[in-house]
Amino acid sequence: MLVKRMHQLGITSDVLQILGFASILASIGTWRAAKNSGDAAHAERFGIFVGLWAPTFFALASEVAVVENSSDDA
Repeated sequence: MLVKRMHQLGITSDVLQILGFASILASIGTWRAAKNSGDAAHAERFGIFVGLWAPTFFALASEVAVVENSSDDA
């Protein structure tokens, strides 16, 4: 239901894959930026937190691709 709604709103699997890769880059960027602030443990945890978004975006991209392919067949 959520995936079909995302497809109806125009959120494509390509957009979600780009967001997944952007999450990986943002994870590295936030880790490096926060590392320079002096609290290395906080920087590591925050970088991991942002990096955990990537699998969610990739899983959603996969499901939206299924909906895209099924709507093309209909």
